[in-house]
Amino acid sequence: MLLKLLAIAWLLSAAAMAAFWAWQRRAKSADTITALWPALVGALAILYASQGDGAWARRSAIAWMMGSWGARLAIQGMYTRAAMPPAEAAPRAWWFYQLLGAAAVGASTPALLASLNAAPELSIAELAASAMWVVGFTGETTADRQRLRFYSNPEHKGLTCSTGLWRYSRSIDRLFEALMWCAYAAFGVVALGRYALFARFGF
Repeated sequence: MLLKLLAIAWLLSAAAMAAFWAWQRRAKSADTITALWPALVGALAILYASQGDGAWARRSAIAWMMGSWGARLAIQGMYTRAAMPPAEAAPRAWWFYQLLGAAAVGASTPALLASLNAAPELSIAELAASAMWVVGFTGETTADRQRLRFYSNPEHKGLTCSTGLWRYSRSIDRLFEALMWCAYAAFGVVALGRYALFARFGF
């Protein structure tokens, strides 16, 4: 099952990135890649959860977490681009997008492992990781909205956002992002630990 899902994910990622490569050559810009990549990672997590044979509660949890993360960043990226167009990003080579596709497969690995974990109940580590994700997702969403609101004001052009959560750190969004990725990693580590235990006793 693991190899099958990996193969499907690789093919889908390669196809998605090949299509985007063709599109960005026609559009002569690649600035939407920041919205496409997290959407691809979230889509892969949902794929694993829908096809995996692990416990339903765990598959639902990891699909919701990574899927919501990917959808939010994709929507925010497109909205920000429409509201405040960034500098045009030059089209990149075909192999560059294939590397991004491979990176998406790698980044979604915690969801793959968790979706194959058949333990009937969420562990304490997974419950704690879920709570950590809620904090990270809520914090990053709030911080991003505050920053967008700040820079949408023409009077703030050229200034550094220092309102709301941004008064505590210029990298507050990265802190919340790190919390979410720690949560994903925890689900993957728990799954790996279970597989290692089974292998040790010959199961």
